Amino acid sequence: MNFLSILKYSLILFAIQTVVSTASTMLNGVDNLASRSPSNLLMYHYIPTILVNLLVLSFYAKTQRRRILLHLLAVVSLSELFGFAVVSILMGEFYVSPTWFIDLPIAALVIGFSAIIGSKVMALTKLPHNRVAGGI
Repeated sequence: MNFLSILKYSLILFAIQTVVSTASTMLNGVDNLASRSPSNLLMYHYIPTILVNLLVLSFYAKTQRRRILLHLLAVVSLSELFGFAVVSILMGEFYVSPTWFIDLPIAALVIGFSAIIGSKVMALTKLPHNRVAGGI
């Protein structure tokens, strides 16, 4: 396992999730979880986060040769641990999101789809017609 790349992508994922979440909060207001309907919550919170996570994790999966799912699981777990620690420090108490039961299956699906997308992109870039002739 490549622990340095896991740490790097965990920090990248954490930073990008923070930016997306901050932008969503600024656009929709602080109280978006309590006042939004489930469809609006999906549209304004989950879909942007899922798309960004798919992009980052698929790119990471494309770079991995072995144990793709294990690497992705480690990246997501470490990123979520960073998030838990930061939010808990900011709130002054241990804080577990009230939507964890929704977030967990979504994270599992994102990991699975990212592994599939990353491995397909890796396979496509290895096709003979995609290689540069003469090493240039």
